[in-house]
Amino acid sequence: MADVQPPQQQQRVRKRRRRTIACSQCRSRKLKCDREYPTCGRCLKSKAPTKCSYEDGFLWQQPNTVDLSTFPGQASAATTQMHQVDRPVAHLTPDSGISRSSVAARPQLTNSTETCPVGEKRDRFLETVLGASKAAVNQEFMNSSELLHRPRHLSANLDSRADSVQDDEPPVSPSQQLDLLPRIMMGGKETKTRYNGSGIFANLIAEFPDLKSFAEEIRLSSPHLSALRLDLMRVSKGLWKFKLLDEPLLNPDNRSLIALLPLREVVDELVLLFLTHIESTHRILHIPSFLSGLDEFWTNKSNPDLVAPAFLVQLLLVLACAWNLADQSALELQNGAALQCFTAIEWVLYAEKWIENAHIKRPDITVLRLHILLGIAHNIHGMKRSKAWLSTSTLVKQAMLAGYHRDPSLYSKISPFNKEMRRRIWTTIVELDLRVSLERGMPPSIQESDYDTAPPLNVNDADLHESIEGLPTERPSDEFTDCSFQAALTQSLPLRLRACKLMHSPRISCRYEEILRLDWEMNRHLSKIPNWRVSEWNARVSDKMTLAKSTIENTIGISLLSIHTPFAIEASREPLFAPSARTRLELVTMMLSTQRQLREKSGSLSLCNLGDWTVQAYCSICQLLHEEAASRDIHSTSLIHTLPGLPESLISLVEVALTCLESRLLLVVKGAKEYFFMSTILALVKSKLWPAQASAYKQEVVERVIRFAQTLFTMHSECNHLGNRGMGNFKTNQILGLDGLQGRSLQFVPDLNVPMPDDFGLMGPADLDPFLEAFDWGELTGFTFE
Repeated sequence: MADVQPPQQQQRVRKRRRRTIACSQCRSRKLKCDREYPTCGRCLKSKAPTKCSYEDGFLWQQPNTVDLSTFPGQASAATTQMHQVDRPVAHLTPDSGISRSSVAARPQLTNSTETCPVGEKRDRFLETVLGASKAAVNQEFMNSSELLHRPRHLSANLDSRADSVQDDEPPVSPSQQLDLLPRIMMGGKETKTRYNGSGIFANLIAEFPDLKSFAEEIRLSSPHLSALRLDLMRVSKGLWKFKLLDEPLLNPDNRSLIALLPLREVVDELVLLFLTHIESTHRILHIPSFLSGLDEFWTNKSNPDLVAPAFLVQLLLVLACAWNLADQSALELQNGAALQCFTAIEWVLYAEKWIENAHIKRPDITVLRLHILLGIAHNIHGMKRSKAWLSTSTLVKQAMLAGYHRDPSLYSKISPFNKEMRRRIWTTIVELDLRVSLERGMPPSIQESDYDTAPPLNVNDADLHESIEGLPTERPSDEFTDCSFQAALTQSLPLRLRACKLMHSPRISCRYEEILRLDWEMNRHLSKIPNWRVSEWNARVSDKMTLAKSTIENTIGISLLSIHTPFAIEASREPLFAPSARTRLELVTMMLSTQRQLREKSGSLSLCNLGDWTVQAYCSICQLLHEEAASRDIHSTSLIHTLPGLPESLISLVEVALTCLESRLLLVVKGAKEYFFMSTILALVKSKLWPAQASAYKQEVVERVIRFAQTLFTMHSECNHLGNRGMGNFKTNQILGLDGLQGRSLQFVPDLNVPMPDDFGLMGPADLDPFLEAFDWGELTGFTFE
């Protein structure tokens, strides 16, 4: 017994150690804190005063320095408890991520009108994992109409735990149950709202609490932007909005649809681009059947009654999907006449009108193909993005009503050819729905248990024809075929569906070890991407293989990013989540490095590789660099601090990605808001990393915004859809010196004597914030590209 007593005495001494009372920042840096509330003096003088925060027990620890009357319902409870207990008590966060099953209970106070459980620092878990931080929620730009927040579901039966809080408590275990309330974005008010779920972007946007003040500084440094206010707003809202998209369309028939088509040379060029760059990663058509139908169409073109209208609509959508990949000047030479900039938009609108008027009660595979092509065309041209998740969900239900979710081998009346076509279409529909769900932060419409359709075979389309009596033998996985992309990506589909449902549920209930398990399984699929070989090598096959490999990597990568982002944000404060931080850095670097390589190889490959994953990787790197620059912790073990040149390399990747996105956003119906926003975030991060050049980076944002708008107006200078305003003030050439972004501060001298329209509505500098007016926070979770 004597041998056992000394350790017990030492343990009792350690239990009597009193916890240092300080804010989280001063505690972590081991500095003296004056404990002012809500922001201590030391944090107030720092570069990040918004990070000053106290544990929930601070109100009980410091009754003399905090006016408890400002917290309804807490002053009386505080007085009662301070009389009944002889040590400070901390409130447990209601939506704590740590399981309370292993926490010992203590008797509740009978004189209190509500439960006041005791908690600890780790029980409070992580602000970002649980929801928006205090600093982000309190920002003015997160107002009632465009609010980024997390709901707080209070529980009336919160468990309590031991009455002592120790500095030497064991770390949080990966096996402990987490119960998280993910962040959401909600726009609007009352019953008219728009919801964006807990996607990656919703987790990242709150990590830039100083974004508004930075944009305000840009506004103040460039008051001449007020002269361009209305033109910038026209760009941000889309130059098409009040013209072509709102014009009424007549009910299309065969003759009007044929009249929309260009010459055969142009059609053949666009069809070839579609089959190479889009069909290779979205298996929609049976290529030999489609080409045979195209030849038949040219034969019967002079007799419209012999042409199937569904094929005409399908052809228009195929051309519209490939429109942005073509060289417009080359197409005009082939067509022998000028092509309007809105030609592809017109094709999409007429195709959509025909589908709406068809009123097909029992859709066949052709109708499902039309809906898939319409959704992809909307996506490529930036149309109806807010309805994308609804459209794909409806498409899933339509396919299920037709039985596509059950494997066709169960039905003897279906031919082998159509069995394989059904499997391809079903896989494509589920993949599209999953992609949109990840973009919008919503749960997918279906899970693995809801279908039993087998994956498509790894065969070439030439091996299949309608009169085939049995399915051909599947090719080896390392042999590249027309269906290799779908056959390889389908292997990870059930896993990605499960991860999407988990991370986009109202409450994320899991253990961190489950996240690590998902990570291991997805990385296993990444490592199994085949090194394809082909029997006949040419440029088209090379492009197909390049796109297939990069798209598989990005598709699995965005699912990995969705499960790691909430934890990676808090890795600097919770060592348990260090694997998520490392994985996120590897993923975003891989995505943007691939984007840079494809841009150097081909513009069309770069455009096809752009997706929501590009934007998420872009914002993730910006958030990581912003956090590291704000902390300035010389003892940090982060790679950003320990690896020389890494911030510069990451910024270089982000710059290239922004250039790629710029070329993409100049081609869509709407996209200026996203471009303005991403340019501002990049300048903010660079200003944090290199404060001495902050003024140049602010001016760089102005240059980018004006250059983007000027380029867009110039591209459409000969178009009639710009309306009476035409190019607006850009036609005066008053904006000079935009011949290159060299990171230098340019002086813009607007010509204030330029005649203005009567309704120009010129505003004073204090009344204008063009950047924030252009940001539609409710839409920023819905970046959609192809």
